[in-house]
Parts: sequence; structure tokens; C-alpha cells
Amino acid sequence: MASDAVVLLGCGWIARRHAAAARRLGIPVIFASRDPLRARAYAREFGGIDAVGDYAGALTDGRATAAVVCTPHDRHVDDTLAVLAAGKHVLVEKPIARTIEEADCIIAAARAADRILMVGENVHWMPAFRRVRAWVDEGALGSLREVHLVARGFRRHAGWRTAAAQMGGGTLIDGGIHYIHMLRWWGGEVRSVYALRPPRTFPELEGEDAIDVLATLPGGAVGFVSNSLAAPGVPRLQWSTLTGIRATCFADNRGRFLVLRGAGRPRIKLFRRDVRGHEAMLRAFRDAIATGKPPETDGPDGRRDLAIVLAAYRSAAEGRAVEVAC
Repeated sequence: MASDAVVLLGCGWIARRHAAAARRLGIPVIFASRDPLRARAYAREFGGIDAVGDYAGALTDGRATAAVVCTPHDRHVDDTLAVLAAGKHVLVEKPIARTIEEADCIIAAARAADRILMVGENVHWMPAFRRVRAWVDEGALGSLREVHLVARGFRRHAGWRTAAAQMGGGTLIDGGIHYIHMLRWWGGEVRSVYALRPPRTFPELEGEDAIDVLATLPGGAVGFVSNSLAAPGVPRLQWSTLTGIRATCFADNRGRFLVLRGAGRPRIKLFRRDVRGHEAMLRAFRDAIATGKPPETDGPDGRRDLAIVLAAYRSAAEGRAVEVAC
């Protein structure tokens, strides 16, 4: 795939991350947007090989073997199906879809087309977070007791992100799904959740602007995710923690450093390259296409993340703990 192009569907904020990573890896990019001027602007900025004013036209380009879907959540199904119908492999930004039915439709279509389906869960590929997983696997922390992930900030949304129908919810299905993924990646498959939403700060958001999720994990471990767009004054430096019977790991949420403290001397690791994981993610996508083997963050993996988010929404609405459907 090194000489094959990738179509980038959608030229919004997250597309910039993919475009910059592709340029660093030397992957040719065809930019596609419903706004031709925007597509051309991105092509100029990131050295794209072409710019197209409609998605269908871009997907017919024989130079491309794959596409990255960076469109709003409500377009993920149609745009991903269009990529697969064009015979191309697809990396769709998280969340894979808004509902389990939509996710199953995408997964089935990828299997029928015999194409690689990958979910754009870049946190899975961040070097620091992969080191955390390695420490868990190596037993450096011992049996896990608690996994706490806190991601809070103060940021207003506009446009489609204010509409619950287009989003499929609010902050949890958007940025928060990253932390849901880490919860189950580090702590194991989530069995049940209990979620609460604090009073709303941003009335323009139809979905939630903050949510707290308590989760049961294998072996009796407890998981906690706190995700908010409406927390004024919080510091930019935030971290997550994993506590085992032997040690505790502190992980900078931006992937710049880790600290492991417990038995023995503290371990500190610093990370400076590809800290957000976008290059590693595109390399994994390229490798999956070359080998035909599903990537770690494939369609079923994205579906499991989505199932936890939807269970949390149901819990918050019904005021009770909810089992996570497989």
C-alpha cells in the first residue's frame, strides 16, 4: 500500500490529524469534501495528490485502495458502505456508528466485501497507552483493583455536534468513547455500568455535556470514567490511574509520560514521538491491508466500545445499573 493513495472523506478538524500523519508516512492522499474549495485548501496545505468536490467521485479514483471516513457520526453508515461498495478498505473514525444496528450493518458489509474495516481509535495506538497495556500484561501492577479515567475540559461545541440525533448522544459517544475504549482495553470487558449526568451547563447541546460512569470489570475490579466538556478552570494536565495489588500507574492523558509507583523504585517513561498515535494507527491500517489480517481496533472492537456507551446512556435515563450487551 506504500505507493497507493488514500481518500480522506471529509475535511474537518480530525481530518487534519490524519492528513498530517499520512504526510509524515509518505502516504498519498486524495482529499474529498462537499465543499470543493475546502478540499483544495487541504490538498495545498498537506501536499495532497488531488482534491475532489464530492465523495462518490473521489471513491472512483483508481489510485486509491482505501479511504478514511472523517464525516459526522450520522454519515458513518452511508459513507462507510459507499467506500466498501467502491471496493476499498476503510478506516472509519470513532464511534463506528450511533447504534448497534448501524454498527452491525457496517461490519456485515465489510465481511461481504472482504475488505479491511478499522475503527479510528487512535488512543489504542498511542505509545504511552500501549506501554500501560504492556505493564498490565506483564503483571507489573499485579491484579487490577481500580481503573480511573478522567477527561474534563471546558469547550463549547457548534454545528452538528450540538444535535443529539447526528451525534448519537453527547460527549460520551464523541470524545468520551476514547476513555471507554481504554477502560475495557486496560481493565477487561465491562460487565455492567451505572451512569449519572450532572446538571447541564451548555443548553445548546441536545446531548449530555458531562457524564460519570461506574463500571464492573473482571475479577471484581472497579472502573470509573468521568467525561466533561463543562468543567471550567480544570488544568490542562490531567491523568488516568490504574491501581493493582502491587503498584499504581499514572498516565498523562495526552500520552507524554507515565509513572509507575509501588514495590521498588518508581519508573518514569517519557514519550515524544507520535504521542497521539495517528501515525501508528495508519501504519496498522496499512499492515492490515497488506496482510489481510484484521487490525486490533476492527469493527467488532468498535462495536464493543459503542455497546458500553449505549448501556451508560440507558443507565442514566433509567436510574439503574445496566448490563452491557455483547
